[in-house]
Amino acid sequence: MPGTTPRTARFGLWQRRSLRWQVMAAVVAINLCAALVAVVVIIANARRATETEILSSLAVAERFVQETVERLASADGAAGSLTQLPLHISGLRHVRIRIEDRAGNAVDIAPADDEEEGSEGEVPPWFARLVTVERQEMVIPIVENGAAVGQVRVAGEASDEIAEVWEDMSDLALLAIAVNIAILAALYIVLGRLLMPLRTLSAGLHELEAGRFEHRLSPPRVRELALIADRFNALGVALKAAGDDNARLNERLVSVQDDERRQIASDLHDELGPCVFGLRANLESIDRLAARAEPTLAQRMGERIATMTDILDRIQGLNRRLLRKIRPMALGHVPLAAVIADLVADFESHSPGRRVALATEGLAERYGDSVDITIYRCIQEAVTNALRHGGARNIAITLRGARLEGRLDLIIEDDGSGIAAGAPRGFGLIGMEERIGALGGVWRILPATPSGTRIEVSIPAHPCEFGLSAAPERLAAQ
Repeated sequence: MPGTTPRTARFGLWQRRSLRWQVMAAVVAINLCAALVAVVVIIANARRATETEILSSLAVAERFVQETVERLASADGAAGSLTQLPLHISGLRHVRIRIEDRAGNAVDIAPADDEEEGSEGEVPPWFARLVTVERQEMVIPIVENGAAVGQVRVAGEASDEIAEVWEDMSDLALLAIAVNIAILAALYIVLGRLLMPLRTLSAGLHELEAGRFEHRLSPPRVRELALIADRFNALGVALKAAGDDNARLNERLVSVQDDERRQIASDLHDELGPCVFGLRANLESIDRLAARAEPTLAQRMGERIATMTDILDRIQGLNRRLLRKIRPMALGHVPLAAVIADLVADFESHSPGRRVALATEGLAERYGDSVDITIYRCIQEAVTNALRHGGARNIAITLRGARLEGRLDLIIEDDGSGIAAGAPRGFGLIGMEERIGALGGVWRILPATPSGTRIEVSIPAHPCEFGLSAAPERLAAQ
């Protein structure tokens, strides 16, 4: 919904931050809230303390001024109290004193008020406005000989009290900032030490995801994280054992399938082949006998013999195709390069106008039945897909044997239409993947340049010693 998008985006931004950043940001936010609450409490307390202090100072100043006025009036008995009063009532805190004559004109007083004004100037105006309380003022008359000669105005002055509060709060704020910086620095270091094992654990999980089950973690110093590392290492051992068992089972499954295919191919070749050969020999014998019969019968027998011969040809062709599909009989009897070359030649003969190029390098004669048949099937499936589904005109096959590394590298690249995005894999590609995985190999499908498909296969393989023991008649019968 459009209304929830900003909130979701903010939540996602927070989630994308590291845990260290989130913890430190949370601490900073909590400290800012605490500082705001502390400022509110300090200002509220300062207002109450200032109001109490001003009222107390006004009461003290009133008594002091009243007593001073009375003392001067009784001592002089004349009009000297008004002029002498400023010399006796200076230096009072938290109050501002104004002495006025009968006409309301101000009489000079001591310079203490100027000092107070100077102290107020050091306080920021916004803080002074927050702490300042309602102004309190009282008037004390000056009486000489029974007549009022003037008056003293005593007003509460909070500037010096505000300055003290501001100074205390400034010192407290500096201390709080220093403490918070120290706490954040300690958190940064401690969280870094605590989160390092988690980053190591994440990297280890990535290794397990990639199939490298032999990866192990060093136990960290934190006990809880050390337990996690131990469980991770135990998981790696279990996955390694399961992977090894799975690889052995897959390899065994492929081996059993190849044995069954080899047995079926042998039965087709050894049992069906001689039967077809016997039928053909008998038909040839019948054809010679039919030549001795009367013309009409001979013609009818010849037609039947031709039909049966055509059926036998189709059976023999089907038998050859089944043998090639189930398992080429040449595998295990002739070098692998020759078998692949024969397969490429068969593709070119059945696909006029298409070019299939083969390049081999460093191949041994044989790598074992499982590896040989896997390479053969990969080439067969990839070229068939390129011709049938990709409409490729040119296909390049490169097969290299790396004896030192103990592997076979196969690259098949075509200039066809390629594989459509999101297209499901067929049974042929699934079979390739299962075979390659069972042998511990890897493979991938990439788009070719400028068009087409590129298939890369790498299989662990070691040459096998064997002698060329193919029976010429068996190979010729295919």
